[in-house]
Amino acid sequence: MASPVSVLCVVLLSACAVHADRPSRQFEEVKPDQASCVQDGVSYPIGASVPDDDPCTFGCFCASPGNVICAVVKSPRSCAFMQPACVDAVYVNDPTQCCPYMTCPNGENCQAGDQIIPAGQTVEVDGAHCRCHGMLAVCSATVSHEAVMPLN
Repeated sequence: MASPVSVLCVVLLSACAVHADRPSRQFEEVKPDQASCVQDGVSYPIGASVPDDDPCTFGCFCASPGNVICAVVKSPRSCAFMQPACVDAVYVNDPTQCCPYMTCPNGENCQAGDQIIPAGQTVEVDGAHCRCHGMLAVCSATVSHEAVMPLN
């Protein structure tokens, strides 16, 4: 009885031999003709939908020979940046998103002096107790009053 490995080898070799006379189209260069557009090595007839990986466009189609037209959703230059609720925001350029954005890697926070204060926490800064109110640090200090009274 033949081993499973030898049976598999025979099956693979016979499958390869059957298809050996067929030319492989995987690496053939696609050349545009007078009625098509070529995008990423694939030829599309005029009027056909053309796939596109750009997150800022949709509805791409072959408009005329060699001319792919897409509707632009938003240009990265027209993106509005929302300031996140932190003082240590990081700019993120995600290729799957049309617009870059900012994020807070350490969560929401504010700053008093050189101290970054996490939202919801009270931290002592230069003798004062500071807490975030939005992105603004609100600090309060206890002042002790000493009265000097004459001894007469």
